[in-house]
Amino acid sequence: MHTIVRIFCLALGLMAPSLAHPASLMVTDGDTVQPDPELRATVAALRAVAATGKKANIKKVEGFFAPKVKTFQRSLDPFQPWNSTSVLTGKYLGGVADVMVEQGELAAGMSVPDYRVVAMEQMAAMLKDATFGSLPEVPGAVCAPAAYKVDRKTALAFAKRFELDAYSLQFFGEDIVLDERPGSAAAEISVPPRTLMMSDYHPEAPEGWSFYETVEGIKGYMKNGPEAFGLSQNHICFSKVKGKYRISAVFGYGL
Repeated sequence: MHTIVRIFCLALGLMAPSLAHPASLMVTDGDTVQPDPELRATVAALRAVAATGKKANIKKVEGFFAPKVKTFQRSLDPFQPWNSTSVLTGKYLGGVADVMVEQGELAAGMSVPDYRVVAMEQMAAMLKDATFGSLPEVPGAVCAPAAYKVDRKTALAFAKRFELDAYSLQFFGEDIVLDERPGSAAAEISVPPRTLMMSDYHPEAPEGWSFYETVEGIKGYMKNGPEAFGLSQNHICFSKVKGKYRISAVFGYGL
């Protein structure tokens, strides 16, 4: 089922054989880097402290930052260039929060969370089982996660068909099965992992279901459940500073 598309044309009273269908628009990890054991150990130690979400660990986490940390920001559009912003020289988690943590309006009566803790937890989540890569904005650094790679021209044209921006495109990290009709297991369409798709409003989609379409026009419904990913990403980058790996840059989008 990983690369097979099965379309059962029941509405026509016909049953089509299983057809091999080439991947239409796939998302890969670009410019991947194999981290050395020292970097892996540093990341593991950082995650162990940051994942606790304890305010008492803020200073410990900030001990993993380089004296000067570059920051980069851009809009939600994954194809826009990164803009170099401030350089952090202290109060690092507060700076990270300003770059990559959403800080929207709070409901009346809600207390303001400590966004340094939110940043700490977000960093830990980003580093869990991450694929590492390089980014041109920080030569020599090793960043997590690696930047997604996709055919830009095709992706932009695909989004334009729906009069939407590229940040609306989605993919899944696992095989998914679309129903030709909601809840009809007899009419299934299997879509391989990391196939870029558009989820658009469809009047026939029941509550709790979404309608998806690939660039090749494969369409179907799926019950909400698996996590979908967009092309917009945050990144944490590490560089050697005085012989030790330290966080040297952070990238954040769309806040």
